[in-house]
This record gives sequence, C-alpha cells and structure tokens, in this order.
Amino acid sequence: MMKQKLLTYFHGAVEQTTPPSDFQLDSYHWFHIDGENGWFGFQKNEMDLSQFDLLKTLFNHYLPEGTKENREEAMWSEYLFFGGMLPDNPCENFRIIQFQINDSHVDKDAIETVFKGFTHSSSMVIWNGGNRGIIVERNGNFLEDEEYSSFAEAIQSDFYFTITFYIGKVMAFLTESAAIFSQEKSFFTAGLAINPGDRTLSFETILPHLLISRLGDQELEPFKKWFSILEEDKELLLTIKTFIENNGHNTNTAKKLFIHRNTLQYRLDKFTERTGLPLKNYHNFFTAYLACLYFSNKKPRN
Repeated sequence: MMKQKLLTYFHGAVEQTTPPSDFQLDSYHWFHIDGENGWFGFQKNEMDLSQFDLLKTLFNHYLPEGTKENREEAMWSEYLFFGGMLPDNPCENFRIIQFQINDSHVDKDAIETVFKGFTHSSSMVIWNGGNRGIIVERNGNFLEDEEYSSFAEAIQSDFYFTITFYIGKVMAFLTESAAIFSQEKSFFTAGLAINPGDRTLSFETILPHLLISRLGDQELEPFKKWFSILEEDKELLLTIKTFIENNGHNTNTAKKLFIHRNTLQYRLDKFTERTGLPLKNYHNFFTAYLACLYFSNKKPRN
C-alpha cells in the first residue's frame, strides 16, 4: 500500500521485476522490499536528501552486488552529486578531475580500463551521464596537469574521439567540499563553451575568459582602440597569445609556431611599436592576454 502511494506521489517513479541496469542506476535511486520480487526506482532529481534518507530507513536501498569498489563509488556519487554524507572510508585529501567525451556512443567499460591503466590505483571513475564523469584522485596521488594533456592526445589518437578534462583543486575530506565541487562543475560547463578546443581546463585557464566576457562596452573600448592591430593581423594575434601562454619564453614560442626566433622577435617588436605595450612585466602580460582573448573570441565583421 505504501509502495503504491510512493509510486503515485513521485511521478517519475518506475517499478519492474528485474534488477536495475547500470544505465538506470545513473538516474534513479532503487529500492527492494523484503519478501517481494520487484524493484522500484525514483528519479534522483525528483527527491531531496531528507526524502532519500527516509526511504532508506523504510526499504532496502539497492546497490549492485559485487565489489567493494562498486559500493565505494556509489557513496562518493551520493556525496558529490546528491548532497549525501561523507563516504565511509576517509582520505587525507582528494581532487576531482571532470571529463567529457565528444561522442554519444561511449564504451564505458573500455574507457574505464584505459583510465585505470593511466591513473593511480587509489583513484576511481564515476560516470554522471552517457559521456561525462569524474576521476576521484585521493591521498595526494595526483597526476600532473601535463599528464592529462598527454592522455587526452593519446585517447584522440587511439579511439578517434576527443575528451576534455577539468583539473579541480585539492580539497580536504569535509562535507563542505561537495559544495566546492558543485562550483567546479559550473566552471567546467562554462569552459566547454568558452574554450571548446582546449583539452585540459582549470579555474586558472577559464577565469581570464570569464573576466573579458563580463566587461561592458565602456570597459572594452580601450581594447578595441589600443589593440586594433590584433584584429587586423591574426598572425600577430596568435603569436602574442602563444608567447604569453609560454611564459614569455622565446625558444618555446618559436618552436610552437614553427618560426625562426628572429621572426618571433620581429613580431614582438611590431606589437610593441603599434600598441606601446612592451611585454616585459606581469601587468603588461595580463593586459595583452585579455586583449588576445577578446579578439580571439570576437565574431568577424560581415
């Protein structure tokens, strides 16, 4: 009787005679009643934490049979995505690496096998949709950002699809860290829209784009006037942007652009002559980089 009332109250609830599939576990909380053969599920976005906790006291919360890792992943998923309690096994610290695969047909088992061969044994993969998920790195076993860049390139070469990573911040094992992760999810979504070509994103790489996108016409007027050369000369725009992204290192920039160092120096001198801004200190670097982002994202004139 109570089960029927619940199925009526939650409009998205479903009932079936077979255990839920992995796909159904992504979107539903599933429960089983002792003495009955059926399972019933409730959409996660229809239920708040207090309702979920109440149902867990009344019925058997269904988790797939299997390994400790399965149960652990479920606990981390509840903690990070649905406001659940801290997982049972504490860790000193952790970092969340978000990822999105640019393919609607993803072989999750194959992807997880590749991930597990690349990441530390203490890390775990948790899916949050058909082509999006997270890697939870724990206890200081964090890969370098550059390793994720190389990993993205290798995946594209071997599997013929692209993947984008968001490198999160190291967080303490605290209840409030889930709220920080929620903010990181928003940054990742923004980064995918702003920097669709970048394979590794982070707060630091996204912030300058967010800053320039939030400037009004009055604040943007200096960029349009002082740095108009960047709109006229796209080769120079790419050169200055690459130079700054390589920390002002001439050799690395020239290699990246496949040009001679003398050619690079000519372009740097041309930029300084036209803008009056020598690329010699942090403030000038930052200003020039914002200008590069503005003209990189500006729609061409009709």
